Amino acid sequence: MISIITPMYNEEIVIREVVLKLLNSLEGLNEEWELIVVNDGSVDNSLKIVEEIAKENKHLKVISYPKNRGRGYALRMGFKNAKGDIIVTTEADLSWGEDIIFRLVSKLKDNQEVDAVIASPHMQGGGYRNVPFYRRFLSSVGNAILAKAFSENLTMVTGMTRAYRKEVIESIDLENDSKEIHLEIASKITAIGFRIVEIPAVLTWKKMKGDKKRKSSFNARKLIFSHLLFGFSEAPLLFLGIIGLIFIILGLIIGVYIIYIVTKTHLITNRPLVTLMTLLIITGIQILIFSFLAYQNKNIQKNLVRMQKQILELTTAEDKKNKEEKKE
Repeated sequence: MISIITPMYNEEIVIREVVLKLLNSLEGLNEEWELIVVNDGSVDNSLKIVEEIAKENKHLKVISYPKNRGRGYALRMGFKNAKGDIIVTTEADLSWGEDIIFRLVSKLKDNQEVDAVIASPHMQGGGYRNVPFYRRFLSSVGNAILAKAFSENLTMVTGMTRAYRKEVIESIDLENDSKEIHLEIASKITAIGFRIVEIPAVLTWKKMKGDKKRKSSFNARKLIFSHLLFGFSEAPLLFLGIIGLIFIILGLIIGVYIIYIVTKTHLITNRPLVTLMTLLIITGIQILIFSFLAYQNKNIQKNLVRMQKQILELTTAEDKKNKEEKKE
């Protein structure tokens, strides 16, 4: 069985059209499936509209709660209620193409060694259509930087359109309520040892008819700040280490300049320059030490995640064994 999860928040203008289109597209799946729409505390008529559709379509399941909690919380609620062996998360408007779900599922089924698949516009064959330049730029640069924190050769770590094997999601304890959940999932499943691959995809923003305007919860400043914090926490030796090295290099450059002045003029240079050199070098060394300690702490966290997976596997095996013994 395949479970498709999509969050919803104040989408009454387009939700009927996109959900019906998505349901129609999913009829092409050659196995059992369910579409889980998670209403993330909408205050308009979005919930009412989707519940009306659900009455006429047995494949549609609606999950709702009164307060807006964020995309991460919505996806976590979807994961808890998903029955499928394969779980797909994506936008309801099929902005990644009507065949994206089929392609994600096919990649998992055709490659048993693959545990998760991500749709990426940044790899060869992918791209953007009708997406504002600043969104494309921020996504490209941001993902290029954040990808350095992962051992996998990924180009899209912030996107929601993905497919997972159910055991992958069940093996990790998710905590994030915001869009950083995509980074959290990628971080934890790679720490455990699951394999992530990508497929090229084109993200298309459809032009709205008449007076309809595309709404977006995108907040550039907030997202950049939160993603940078994730980068620092995920790969401190890389991100903080670079800053520490820059400070040390600047201090050494000033030191060379001071030596040059002394040898040329035979005069002792002014103290502020010497003080600046000293501060830069000492600060750089302290940042390097801190980044190394943070790196050690991150490794401990990854080992704990691996241990949690092993404990879960042992517990599941023990429960299965006990059930078989009871049957006998």
